[in-house]
Amino acid sequence: MGHDWIAASEAALRKPAHITSPFRESGYFDKSVANAIGYVFPVAGGQRVDADVVLQSREPIRVFMDLFRLVDNDPHAPIHIASGTMLIEPPVDVDSIPDGAPESSRRLRFEPVRDGTYILRIQPELLRSAHYTVGLMIDASLSFPVAGHTGRSIWSAFGAERDGGRRSHRGIDIFADRGTPVLAAADGVVSRATTTSVGGNVVWINLDRRRNTRLYYAHLDSHSVESGQRVKVGDQLGTVGNTGNAQTTPPHLHFGVYARGAVDPLPYLARMRTEPQSFTVDLNRVGSWSRTTDSDVVVRTGPNSGARVVTTLNRHTPVLVWGASAQWYRVELPNGAHGYIIGATTELATPLRKESVISISNVLDHPAPQGATIQQLAPGSEFPVLGSWGEFLYVQTPTGLNGWLSFE
Repeated sequence: MGHDWIAASEAALRKPAHITSPFRESGYFDKSVANAIGYVFPVAGGQRVDADVVLQSREPIRVFMDLFRLVDNDPHAPIHIASGTMLIEPPVDVDSIPDGAPESSRRLRFEPVRDGTYILRIQPELLRSAHYTVGLMIDASLSFPVAGHTGRSIWSAFGAERDGGRRSHRGIDIFADRGTPVLAAADGVVSRATTTSVGGNVVWINLDRRRNTRLYYAHLDSHSVESGQRVKVGDQLGTVGNTGNAQTTPPHLHFGVYARGAVDPLPYLARMRTEPQSFTVDLNRVGSWSRTTDSDVVVRTGPNSGARVVTTLNRHTPVLVWGASAQWYRVELPNGAHGYIIGATTELATPLRKESVISISNVLDHPAPQGATIQQLAPGSEFPVLGSWGEFLYVQTPTGLNGWLSFE
């Protein structure tokens, strides 16, 4: 099974689910197969990503989290960014735990300095089962630098022309009443608090070495910090004004972010929706078979209507539900392909009708001629039909096994 585990880890990178923030999915790892799931998502430089996994299992299990960045959107050569490992070691008497099986959780947080596409891969060790919930939230990495204000107070964008096009704006302008407190947008050290002809009263803050970023505050009416001073997020640095070359404009804060040069501060400050949609599908179906209720059911690469279409399914196509996200199920098709379908287009795979065989027939583990036989039916045997895929019926044998029977 080691080969299967490696193959699953590679497949999670080649064909990840396409998701958007905020995202939450609840799913199941089955010990009988090698599991790995991948989620791909875009991130703008200056945003903060929080990826967390909550794991629940009644047996010892390790689950590995890995973060990758794609280069030129090529899934065959991702760059490894970070790793994390989760471990559950249940006590001997798991039934004594009020909420059932023991839980473990792990979070990965990162702040890219440039725009990119990333893949989060989650993979359990072999021969272990567990329920999991994975969440992904993308938000601003900095706190807003003007007290009592939001992004609606930004009126001059990064890159806007200045002096008739001779230069461009290397920050954003946040307008507020004179004297409004200007705040530290992150923890750091004041490298300069001085006065210049262009910026007027200015403050420079160096963030920690991990971020390798500097923040620039200009046109302050006054300073309230000095060089070398350590500040925490929310500490007052001064007040809004229009000093320097801004004396002919209303009071505002010019806010700049420098990470290997000036970058657009907006992604660093723009607040995003952080609460994922509630589950509207039946979570009890995760880990079991369902089937489609309609014709032309669309399978997509991610749990949103904008995701690419993988295929469409006929009515009564069996699907194995591995996860749930909002109104979507993450499913495996009879041919092994994966994707997302609207939960409302499915139902439990209960018997549709009964049929019988007229000769000795093999029930297979896969809907393919080379599938392994799981049971042989004698002539005249009756069986419930649960669904169909191509030339195969999905059936239940007299002994209760589910499998595939060719009807050609």
